[in-house]
Amino acid sequence: MIQNENNTSRVLARSMALHVVLLGWLFMWSMLLPVTAYAQGSDPDLLVVAETAWGFDGRVKVQEFVPLWIQLKNISSTPWQGELQLSRKMRGERQFGATIVQEVSLQGDEIRWIQLSPYVLDDLEDWVLRWGPGKNHVIDLPPVLKGESPTVLVYDSDAVLQDTTVFRRMSEERFPTSVTSTDSLRGIILDHPPFWQGARARAFQDWLFLGGRVYILHNRDGKYPVFPMALAFLNSEQTQFRIGSGYVRKIPQKAESFSMTQAGVEIFNDDWTSEDEKLRKEILQAKANQYGPYGGINHSWSKNRDLFRELMELSKFERFWPLIYLSVFAYLATLWPGCYIIGTQQKNVTRFYALFFAATGFFALTFSLLGQVGGRAENRSRSVLLARSLGEGSFDVTGWTVLANIYSGDKGISHAGNGVLYSTTQETEYVPGELHSGTGGVASFEMLPDTKRTLLHRARVRTVRPNPRILGSGGDDLKLQSLSFDITGAFDEAPIFAIAIVRGNVYELDIKQNLLEFDRRRQPTVLTQYLQKPIDFNMNFNMWGGPRQVDEDGTEDEKLIGFERYRTLIRPMVGSSFGLGNEIDLRKLKSHSSGVRLYVLTKTPADFEFDSKDFPDREGVVLFSYDYP
Repeated sequence: MIQNENNTSRVLARSMALHVVLLGWLFMWSMLLPVTAYAQGSDPDLLVVAETAWGFDGRVKVQEFVPLWIQLKNISSTPWQGELQLSRKMRGERQFGATIVQEVSLQGDEIRWIQLSPYVLDDLEDWVLRWGPGKNHVIDLPPVLKGESPTVLVYDSDAVLQDTTVFRRMSEERFPTSVTSTDSLRGIILDHPPFWQGARARAFQDWLFLGGRVYILHNRDGKYPVFPMALAFLNSEQTQFRIGSGYVRKIPQKAESFSMTQAGVEIFNDDWTSEDEKLRKEILQAKANQYGPYGGINHSWSKNRDLFRELMELSKFERFWPLIYLSVFAYLATLWPGCYIIGTQQKNVTRFYALFFAATGFFALTFSLLGQVGGRAENRSRSVLLARSLGEGSFDVTGWTVLANIYSGDKGISHAGNGVLYSTTQETEYVPGELHSGTGGVASFEMLPDTKRTLLHRARVRTVRPNPRILGSGGDDLKLQSLSFDITGAFDEAPIFAIAIVRGNVYELDIKQNLLEFDRRRQPTVLTQYLQKPIDFNMNFNMWGGPRQVDEDGTEDEKLIGFERYRTLIRPMVGSSFGLGNEIDLRKLKSHSSGVRLYVLTKTPADFEFDSKDFPDREGVVLFSYDYP
């Protein structure tokens, strides 16, 4: 008895000693982990958000990637590394869309502006920024204020004196470093050479090439500024000149001498004529009557919804329903009258059980194989890209992609290029995933079985392909007589479709070997009419108002085969190339009225594809856009 008590005491002593050792190790690890984090300079308590700013003048244009500027301060003397997490909410606590993640590195005691570029859907959104797990590591950003694309005066924040002007101002260090974040900017006013080099100077030139407007004013000495080598293209002797689709104008006046009326006439509204105002009023009047009983003109634009809707249809998984139905009937016939007859007429019941269990096992395997999502299909993607030329070999790419998943798991894709931006464009749904922007951006999602995910992306892509060469165009002011392009080496495969826009008219081009050519027998379409979208009351029209083709019996023709199916997406993509938002903006349609714009639809080449092993079945097209003076 005494020996048993001694054994019990020894066991308890050993157990207590073991617990003490384990607690000691846990205490040591709990002390070492924070020390390791602090040593790496990643303690979120050492980071302070000093200031935030939306857009270029405090207001944003919705349905665009908008620059969000965050001034960070490292309050320690050691480097800080960590992540900023930006999420969107709709006037509440529930998150919508995926989380935008930006990696940040700061030197000791450094204060620096960090740029993120979220896609703003509406001004009813709340945005939250987080950089750590604690309650003091999160802030609510200022509300989004919706406005038109601004024209801003660039100033040097280090200058001692800042003159008072009627122009909204933007410090020069807040100009984006990639053209992918500049769509919501209309114009730049310069009265001194900004300190823009490298990526920022290239982004400025790309933005101007795509249709930006630059106004050069006199400096304090009453002279035009002389720009350094990175911006030497602004040093022209001409008072007005073009760079690509962009427009540069010199005004011999100082910024502080402008009145609001003069600024409105010479800068803010210098591209708006009386004829434009008349046409705008006619369109607004037509829009007011669009809900008549027989339809009308609908000028309501959705930059993403229509494209994603069509891509959803193209990415559907198809089950083998005829075989499934046939197998069901065969299974039922095997059970009755097959098994019933054998069970009632045969004395040997083993035959009944053999047939019953054999049929059950066989058809269970058959239904398992035929009932899978897509049968033997793989995870797939369907996409359309709009690639606007920035010069020989460079493109500003906007992509709409639908990712279709069969089995659950974490899925990810990445895009090559600079200034990669992502958005799921979700208005109501939370998306479990992270969007990492920048060079070689990555989008990752947690996807359930048989689900689809929409993804919008922007990137500046560099390739070695040449632009098509315009061989000649001619005609009077009323009618185009000739137009042709040499496309040798410009595309990997033969184009699917091609159109050209000349003086506000849309011309379809014939596709020949290494040549695109205008056929004078074809009648052009006015651009504003080409982009108008009738209301589809009785579903007898396709997505963009064209009547559905029917045969003599009144039945719908067979669906377009292969990549021809993507031709229905050309019109909304053309509208997106002009930056159209909630309605048809006549100013943007005029942005290249004096030249020729070429659109060519092709199969997506390899250098425009995203990188991912999770979606092996890929299909898509690219609409290339080129401008010629």
